[in-house]
Amino acid sequence: MNKRIILSLLIVMLLVPIGIEAKKKVKKEDVPQLLNYPSAELSEYRLHGGNVVIQGRLVVPEDAKGEKVPQETLEQLNGRFTVIMRDYIVRKEKTSVIEFQNDGSFSLNIYVPYPMFVLVYPLGTAYACPGDTVNVTIDITKQTKEEGLKFDGTGLGGEVTRLFEKIRKTYCDFPARDNIQEKGPDSLMKWKDVQVACLDDVVRRMNTGMPELEGCSPLASDILRTYIVSQHLENICRYYMLTDMDNIDKAAYWQQFFSFVAPREKYLLDNPLLMIAGDEFFFNYVEYTVMRPMYASGVLEYIPFEYDPKIAETIAQEKHVYSREFRKNTMNELQDKLHLSPTDFSAQVCQLRHIFNSAEWLKDQHDMIAEDFAATMAVITHPELIRQGILAYREYMKKNEIKVVEEKPLTKGDSIFQRIIEPYKGNVLYVDFWEMSCGPCRATMLQMRDEVEANKDKPVKYLYITDDTPEHCKSFLEPNNIRGEHIYITRSEWGYLQEKFNFTAIPFVLLFDKQGKQREDVTVQQLLEE
Repeated sequence: MNKRIILSLLIVMLLVPIGIEAKKKVKKEDVPQLLNYPSAELSEYRLHGGNVVIQGRLVVPEDAKGEKVPQETLEQLNGRFTVIMRDYIVRKEKTSVIEFQNDGSFSLNIYVPYPMFVLVYPLGTAYACPGDTVNVTIDITKQTKEEGLKFDGTGLGGEVTRLFEKIRKTYCDFPARDNIQEKGPDSLMKWKDVQVACLDDVVRRMNTGMPELEGCSPLASDILRTYIVSQHLENICRYYMLTDMDNIDKAAYWQQFFSFVAPREKYLLDNPLLMIAGDEFFFNYVEYTVMRPMYASGVLEYIPFEYDPKIAETIAQEKHVYSREFRKNTMNELQDKLHLSPTDFSAQVCQLRHIFNSAEWLKDQHDMIAEDFAATMAVITHPELIRQGILAYREYMKKNEIKVVEEKPLTKGDSIFQRIIEPYKGNVLYVDFWEMSCGPCRATMLQMRDEVEANKDKPVKYLYITDDTPEHCKSFLEPNNIRGEHIYITRSEWGYLQEKFNFTAIPFVLLFDKQGKQREDVTVQQLLEE
């Protein structure tokens, strides 16, 4: 046999085992899926809204039992505790103040559009399920908050609330990440792989049985398991948002970074349980990271309601991307690039969030809002999301276009605010709610210095309202020459003003004209010129 042939055969024989071994090495590990999930049927009615009772009491020392809480103590307590409800589907939130009675008890009815987690500030998180009651016990005889605070309740809401804090600490208490976002995209990619491996380990642990959920009802178990996996995805998305993506191909990096989502889509994204187990922060991070195509498009054109031959001729000659096409293109791109389902549940939620966020900017441009809403509904297929979208749009129309005017009784927040602005009547008012712990608040005040100085002799007052103490604020205000009217209120008063103006994030700025009417979409200069 020819030596060359023999040599070739030997090389082939040597290479074949190597090739087989190489194939073994690159074989992908199976991605674990949640077993026995969902374990309960999620009925349509379970997704509906309704009232929830948040009630509680103070446990006092033995020698004080039976006595009324002093009025001075009540004034210090009331307003310091609030319940914050965030409707994350349509990006709305409502703050309600807790008021203690003379016997140390409180009871508050809140409306939730569907079962959801709510924040009982500053105590903790509760699960608000329509028809249920959440009980909060505050034992002031205990040494620590952990010992003295107990959440309980009735029904599904009570069950999830009782277990929530232990579940969060056991499965979602993520350690500090050593500022991984500052080390660049390459480091973030490696860190992400580690986090995905951690997520898979948690799924395996859940599949072998979670002792914390032993004896738990199937739906409560589903809600808490969904919460756990949502928090792991949120944690990954958070650091993606924080990382500097300059000088890289952002679209290619996004596609590679989130390639882990598709094999886990059924529980991470395309999961209707997220509607009642996710939260505002989860959908916010997912919307701006995984759902990147919603914000990667150019400017959308608007088609008028009435047919116009000239506009029709322009459309025929030029290429435009209109709302309906854009919405469909977004879903198609998520399918093509990330291999998500064409009807991915979270993508539909983010589409709704996007349109209602746009509505806040468009304000009174009702035709444009209606057009974009109709375009968005064309890609919404989940029945409950369709219902939520229509109900939210109806409320928007009542508030913004139909201009329904209701006579409402004055609240405690109204009285507090009127007292604050009384000395400045007849002036344009720039009202800024801020705190020392808020970096953007301090930055905004620094940016306003020139305007405040320029307008010092004009009929405008700059009111800076905070619940910090003058001593705490002095170290910032004096060296930086922050002029204006500095108003210090109690934490209780702050809570009532939060309820009145419905805000939680700061800085929160309001403008009032010389007649005391709150105005939007105007500047101080425009109000001065009126």
